[in-house]
Amino acid sequence: MESGNTNILPVKKVRESNMELLRIIAMILVMVVHANFRALPVPTAAGIALDPVSKFLMFFTEAVSVIAVNLFVLLSGWFGIRPRGRRLGELLFQVLFFGLFAIGVCAVLEPALLRDRVLSRLFMLGDGDYWFIKAYVGLYILAPVLNAFVEKATKQQFKVLLIAFFTFQCIYGWLFEATRWIVSGYSLTSFIGLYLLARYIRLYPCRLWQLNKWADAAIYAAYVVVLTVVMFIIKKNGGRGGVLYFYTCPLLIVGAVHFMLFFTKLPSFSSKVINWIAISAFSIYLTQSSSFIACFYDKAILGWFNTEPRGTFILYTAGLIIAVFVASILVDKVRIVLWNLFMYPIDKIFKKNKI
Repeated sequence: MESGNTNILPVKKVRESNMELLRIIAMILVMVVHANFRALPVPTAAGIALDPVSKFLMFFTEAVSVIAVNLFVLLSGWFGIRPRGRRLGELLFQVLFFGLFAIGVCAVLEPALLRDRVLSRLFMLGDGDYWFIKAYVGLYILAPVLNAFVEKATKQQFKVLLIAFFTFQCIYGWLFEATRWIVSGYSLTSFIGLYLLARYIRLYPCRLWQLNKWADAAIYAAYVVVLTVVMFIIKKNGGRGGVLYFYTCPLLIVGAVHFMLFFTKLPSFSSKVINWIAISAFSIYLTQSSSFIACFYDKAILGWFNTEPRGTFILYTAGLIIAVFVASILVDKVRIVLWNLFMYPIDKIFKKNKI
């Protein structure tokens, strides 16, 4: 039988800056998608009739950026997660650090918001508290099992699994929303599928993902155009269409895959600046998706949308995104210093006892 073992690629220790740049872009897209249909209302038929150009651009922005979550998970699958206790500890420390940071910001800007479920929100005990973190930690925990399957399964077994999984997800987690534990892609289940899909693409080359990088760019551009136009028409005629923005939507998954593939085919290069930023890129999500801070982000954008000319609104929103980006990266550098100080005596003990 054909074994998958011979195709396993070694994990590269050197950071590839083209892929680190993709990680940064994925986090920027998270901010953009949240600045659009999280902060702003989805256009209605009446709104489109009054200002079709502006509303079309909103649908375009959503199509461009809504791949962000799938993109981040695909990146994890492309490189493969190799779980370590220290790395998981650092991730949880980062989440806690930014939770406390967000509480501090909230205490300064609007203390009244800290009257409800502070500890519950800090430790992500509510259903809507950092859903991505909980799904990703679940993926991290299960990674050894998934990796074992990838290493032992034949190419045919792997292919059959992916076809079966995405067929099931498409029917029950997208078209009919018949399984709550998939929840439109906001779930560990969907993360597992995306992780395995990226592993398969990395390990088993085929014509579909060995296209020229500009073909990948064209496929992504086609996805953006199709999703934008279809959603514009649906909403213009009073339809719902929200299912097309689900992370389980096949069109969205295809767009995310080819966006990633474009970056994998760029000439490999090394940039200390990009790598320095990328190490802290996840902090961007932790800052502006915090239940303590997100309301300020959304409220500012909605206020500008309702009161400012469109050009000014775009300028202000872009400025806010840049400010959150820079602040998050800088705050995370403080977090890294604190983590290293915390781990220094522990590492010395481990090293001394050869643990």
